[in-house]
Amino acid sequence: MYLIFLCVLFGFTAPVWAGEQQSTPLSPRWASWFSSLDWQSSPKPARRGGYQATLTPTSYTIPSTPASVRDLPRDLTPSRTEGLLATTTWLNGIVSTETELSSNSQRFDGLDGRIPGRAADDAASRMMRLGLSATTGSLRYGVRYRSAGQDFYDGSNQAYKEFWSEWRQGRATLSSAVGEQWTNVAADPLRPRTEQQYRRLGLSWQKAAWPLLSVTYQQKTTTMQQPAGGTPQNQDDQTLEAALGYTAPLWSARLASSYSLLNDAVHSGAESRATTQTATAAFRPFTTLTIAPTVEYRAEHQEWTGARIDAPSLSLAMNYRQSQRLLISATGNYSGMRSSDRLIDLETVGGTGLLAWDLQQSPDWATLLAFEAGFNRQINHVAPAAQADNVSGILRLVVTPF
Repeated sequence: MYLIFLCVLFGFTAPVWAGEQQSTPLSPRWASWFSSLDWQSSPKPARRGGYQATLTPTSYTIPSTPASVRDLPRDLTPSRTEGLLATTTWLNGIVSTETELSSNSQRFDGLDGRIPGRAADDAASRMMRLGLSATTGSLRYGVRYRSAGQDFYDGSNQAYKEFWSEWRQGRATLSSAVGEQWTNVAADPLRPRTEQQYRRLGLSWQKAAWPLLSVTYQQKTTTMQQPAGGTPQNQDDQTLEAALGYTAPLWSARLASSYSLLNDAVHSGAESRATTQTATAAFRPFTTLTIAPTVEYRAEHQEWTGARIDAPSLSLAMNYRQSQRLLISATGNYSGMRSSDRLIDLETVGGTGLLAWDLQQSPDWATLLAFEAGFNRQINHVAPAAQADNVSGILRLVVTPF
């Protein structure tokens, strides 16, 4: 079924979608256990020529770690996604297309496998994406489309379509996009649905060995529909952002400042204004170590209440790859939300850690030992009794034949 549908869409497909991730240096058998974007089979760009096409199978093992050990399933056999990716280039690379179909192929054991309708290969567990891009002199443009069912592992129950363009002149680049995204792709009347229409225009300037400067304006209209025919809620947002970024061999950093004007139809069109300051960085002192801090501060003034809401946040991620067989990863985060009228005063502190060791590699067997731990605490200073804590830990030993 995949092959038939893929052949129909073969000529209507985009060269670049989500940013590609480098695979972990653990053995390929286990690499996908520890990163939500590590694909075991990556598309290869087609060579220049009048016409080139590739057809590549894709697969990915879905992490099955629950938020708490109390939520451990009976069957720890991981689910997988499997699919096909088709890429083409025409006219010596002037036109490029890409199409991918993928589906969760969960394996049910015991009684579950005999329950009618439990087959994992249904519409709710599928994802489809396609696009087309073309180049004309300094102008590039194209269309993108992606839709994933409610049971697909990544971006589930969401879809979008977008037309984009990019024009380069010297060191300046002018980009634009018009699109729409929505949830509840099956239009289930018992589920809420959110729709967004957006328009984005950006201007950037970059010179070799200089920082990247960019200014972006975005206008977005959001409609939230409640189930069972509730009254839709509308909100219009306009955001202007200026950013400065720099990339060096051992580090990269980005500073961004944005101003947003929000119009909320729920409060009779009352407006609120928000400013956001964001700083992100990535340090790579060694090839085996990456440290990535993020700091953000958001301040919102609500016209209908006269209140000011401050929301600071801080996160730190660390990834250490000691060898091809050992991976250590840790993240920590803090966020707060406080209003000047003292009706909101929340703090959240959390962190996760992972230690994975590929104990043995042989042509016939693979043995993996992994320990994962997580902690999350939400403190409500307005209602102290509502404080919530969550601590989890999982020790996993997996022995499997290749």
